[in-house]
Amino acid sequence: MSSCSDLPSGTDSDSISGTDTASMTDSDSISGTTSDIENQEYDDYYDDYYDAIVSWQNGEDLHEQLSALINTNVMLVDFGSSSQKWTVNQVADEAFDNLDRVSLAYAEYQPLKTYTNTSSNKGWQREHAFAQTLGNFDVSNSRPESEDDLVISMRSDFHNLFAADGSLNNSRGNKNLGNVSSAMGEIYLPTDSYGDETGCRAIKQTETNPSPVAIFEPRSQDKPMMARAIFYMATRFDDLNVVEGIAVSRSKTHGMRSDLLSWSRENVSRREYKHNVGVYQYQHNRNPYVDFPELVDYVFGDKRDEAGYLVNIRPSYYDVVLSGGEADAKAVHNLAIKDIAVTYQAGYSYDTSADLKVLTVNRDLSLNAVLATSQFTTSLADGYVFLLSDVGTRQIDVAYSGMSVTYEIKIEADPSLLATYQYTLTKDDAFKSKTSGSVHEISLSDIVFNLYLESGSASDFETASGRGRKFGTASAPIKSMYIETKSAFLKSEKVDVNAVYIVASTASASGNPKLDVTIGEHSFPQQAMIVGSSGDNTLYSFALPEGETYQGKVRIAFSGFTGGALYLNRFAINAL
Repeated sequence: MSSCSDLPSGTDSDSISGTDTASMTDSDSISGTTSDIENQEYDDYYDDYYDAIVSWQNGEDLHEQLSALINTNVMLVDFGSSSQKWTVNQVADEAFDNLDRVSLAYAEYQPLKTYTNTSSNKGWQREHAFAQTLGNFDVSNSRPESEDDLVISMRSDFHNLFAADGSLNNSRGNKNLGNVSSAMGEIYLPTDSYGDETGCRAIKQTETNPSPVAIFEPRSQDKPMMARAIFYMATRFDDLNVVEGIAVSRSKTHGMRSDLLSWSRENVSRREYKHNVGVYQYQHNRNPYVDFPELVDYVFGDKRDEAGYLVNIRPSYYDVVLSGGEADAKAVHNLAIKDIAVTYQAGYSYDTSADLKVLTVNRDLSLNAVLATSQFTTSLADGYVFLLSDVGTRQIDVAYSGMSVTYEIKIEADPSLLATYQYTLTKDDAFKSKTSGSVHEISLSDIVFNLYLESGSASDFETASGRGRKFGTASAPIKSMYIETKSAFLKSEKVDVNAVYIVASTASASGNPKLDVTIGEHSFPQQAMIVGSSGDNTLYSFALPEGETYQGKVRIAFSGFTGGALYLNRFAINAL
């Protein structure tokens, strides 16, 4: 039989992609569970992974063969302690057209890959399809110590782990996955972390129904994926099983077998197929029920007493990748974006060459080369400067060769850009060529300042790098410098100052550079300065509590510059 690898040579193994289920055609998701032609033989599309399985006498025989196969050469990625504990789902559940994000079980929105769950955020979590407590492999399990390694393997099997919304993950808890009905009690619709209903359903706890049935019904599009993951767990691990009715905690079973069997007869989606391929990259085993969905019936369903040949079972690759044998695996399937800048400050510009990468994805999930900026278009003009009126969110459309993808950016208002007085240093401003040893009186946007450098001088202005005016060098540092209004601050008849902002950086941490700000007799706590790089300044904020102001001279002082340059981009003073 011919062989076709899931990830051909040249594919980026850290980033695989398909297309959004919302935009799928039937040919994208169909993976039939019965052959269109009886006894049709299919090629091997899984790189010889299933060579050990040729035929079986009945479901028990097939179960044993599959269990042996998927327990061979498995690489453990520990759910709790591995450095890759988030990486696997970041790859396996990577969104289809925005490679910086993950697709979630139970919810529609797609968070950034890096926005993982902590105790203080709404980041995405990892959901066990076969609930840990049902299988008795959670941290508080009641298994003997001799099964500690088994417990870790069960908890850490990523074929059973999916990126999921935290709120809906908690709503599911340890409930059985299955269909709910009004006959069970009052149905309610759990919401995601942002309060949106997604199609998940459960039975509400009420005064007349204080102990509702422990069933959670996922969205329709998640049902087949979750069902096949549960059947996989009951195949890989001998003491896990799928039963009728409702399973209870510590039973080592998952209930609602009939519902799960019904769900597993639905098509394998591109999203589910991709999860299988992604987990295989790290765990080195596959979910056979995703690759050959009909096998579920042979092991757990109506065909348990039947013999069969694997060559006659329709593989999901044949439909998901080859569209029923009609498409080329290397045909372009969709447009995708990655490495996207998602947050901008008013006053900054949109740069298509630096702010995103655009590429195409083939039907077999492999990625093509990043497109040149001249090859694609964006709905926002290259070089557009964001205004204060743009603050909020904005959709950007990216198009190439009849394909498109949309992503969202956020425009924020840097508080310094809203200040009463603002000054941005320029190439030929009053700071140019100023040297140490005396106080220089300089006028900056109608306000007179005193400038003093202890040593060194004001030198280059780095326009290209975006860092601003350079004061001092490594060999001739300024040591210290201050900028102070010559008289009490007054701008537009406003004298009550409540905040000072400085955008600056230091070229070196040597000498422990510091920044001090005073308003009249009030001194703010000193702030340590941060080493910057090209275009990478820091906004230092010195803001008083709401309602508190001071009058007088405003002084901005830099100290500790003994081993490197100071870069000053701009500063601002706000008054009421």
